[in-house]
Amino acid sequence: MSKNIIDTNLIIRFLLNDDAQKASKVEKILFSKDQLNVLPDLVVGEIIWVLSSFYKLPKLRIIENIRSLLNAKSISSNKVLLNKTLLVWEKHNIAAVAQLKNPTVYSYDNDFSKIKSIKRKEP
Repeated sequence: MSKNIIDTNLIIRFLLNDDAQKASKVEKILFSKDQLNVLPDLVVGEIIWVLSSFYKLPKLRIIENIRSLLNAKSISSNKVLLNKTLLVWEKHNIAAVAQLKNPTVYSYDNDFSKIKSIKRKEP
């Protein structure tokens, strides 16, 4: 079984289906039974950024799309961390730091104070 890294632009084409021919080709790669596709954390972050900032997709649609990718058997990723991150992002409109145990986050963003397991400090 071959192992491949999937880049952001392929996932974007697939999720948006704005070029049916490219989306179809990407779908075959993503869900092939003959290969394992690695979806790095950084690529997931880029997907979220592109879909939310450039394409202005609603947060819940982005979360649903990412979760469907993470559930695919042919995709290898840090699924536990990414699912926890999506869960926190779904409940709070902030960057998720769910894996850290009682972290201190230096930020001017008051939304971090809404998460009980995080201590927010201003510089």
